[in-house]
Amino acid sequence: MRGVYGVCGIGHFKITNNLLILALKKIALIFFLLISARTEIYSQEYWLTQNSPTTRDLTSVYFTDSLNGWIGGDSGYVIHTTDKGKSWISQNTGVNNSIHSLFFLNDLIGFALSFEFDNTPPAYFGTRILTTSDGGNTWNNSLFPDSNIFLSTIFFLDSLKGFTGGSNGIIYYTTNTGATWLESVIDSGFAFGFPIIDIEFYDEDIGFASGGSFDIAGQMFKTTDGGLNWRSRIVGPEPVLDLHVADSLNIYCAGGDFEYGASIVTTTNSGANWVYNELGVFGISNAIGYRTQNEIWVSMNLIDSFLISTDGGFNWNLTATPDNSIISDMTFADKRNGWAVGKDGVILKYNSSLINIFNNEIHSPDNYALYQNYPNPFNPDTRISYKLRITSYVSLKVYDVLGNEIADLVNENKPAGSYKVEFSGSGLSSGIYFYSLYVNGVLVDTKSMMLLK
Repeated sequence: MRGVYGVCGIGHFKITNNLLILALKKIALIFFLLISARTEIYSQEYWLTQNSPTTRDLTSVYFTDSLNGWIGGDSGYVIHTTDKGKSWISQNTGVNNSIHSLFFLNDLIGFALSFEFDNTPPAYFGTRILTTSDGGNTWNNSLFPDSNIFLSTIFFLDSLKGFTGGSNGIIYYTTNTGATWLESVIDSGFAFGFPIIDIEFYDEDIGFASGGSFDIAGQMFKTTDGGLNWRSRIVGPEPVLDLHVADSLNIYCAGGDFEYGASIVTTTNSGANWVYNELGVFGISNAIGYRTQNEIWVSMNLIDSFLISTDGGFNWNLTATPDNSIISDMTFADKRNGWAVGKDGVILKYNSSLINIFNNEIHSPDNYALYQNYPNPFNPDTRISYKLRITSYVSLKVYDVLGNEIADLVNENKPAGSYKVEFSGSGLSSGIYFYSLYVNGVLVDTKSMMLLK
């Protein structure tokens, strides 16, 4: 079972004239749904395309402040800026494979990962760890001692103590800048060996890690003793690919897969409980950018779109990337300086000149959210998701284009949380249908869906 499902109820209700008008209006939108998986809610001008010095695929971006940043990419490519991206300087890393997981402590000390595929005897397949102490003007690299392990992430608390993890599901730590690496202890009851994908610390004691395996599980880890010991928890059915620690209590994560779509994983109590929310949007949410406590951006990997929330992750909307760019990584140095990089050398910068306008358009978050069904179009089954901030009496109904109620999927009091309801169109003919969410007897939203047989 991939979610919480509603209970079918009994009842009949004739759609109102206003709702019928709304339903007819939504018919026009279905053609757009058939053409594109995106719903472009916000103007693309919130991200501006920058002049790029390369057409190589860019895989990682890291800024220590508004001025200093690094971008890594294909074939060992790294560029550096000290002037907010007005100019970029190429740096020689000494490696030939893609750069992954750039991390900088400050404008001098930094680390990166690059996979190694060397068939020349003695053959080696694994990871090179790159280090710099002069801002990347010179890079040193060394092979991770355990061959056949592909490391995905690297994070340092200071110039000596750091962490890494990868394909074998082990979190490693060092206290001497990587001269030696030791295995952290992961609670044996949940040490499944799923890949470690991201690591981030809140302070010198409290840290989080994410990972998992497609179609099996998404996994989160937490340490409270500086990374020596980790507790793990399965939080959903798909891997968690990127995480951001907003503060000691609030952590936002992105993940999913192409079959079930993008997902967001969050906690508001430092990992005591995790909420795994499938958004019903095609694509994998692969990188998360936290601008403010309200405004959060997520890139969609091979789908040329962003997800954006303007109410702290409660509601999410989809918007196209500028020039249909494919984004692989993103970050915010502060609330005015955000960066995204991706395929064919694309570099995007957040348009800070529109921040005041954008924030004035944000309304107080509502107490509900109704999401687009997935898949859509569907045959014969689909899932409808909704979310409640507070305990409410919920009714979820399905109508045909004439306004006839054909299903009463939910009709009961529900506590705050995220819910998914299965709807089957096996006994229905092909066509457009509408589903409406009522909260405490009030119609709050209606969306259209298409059954194709």
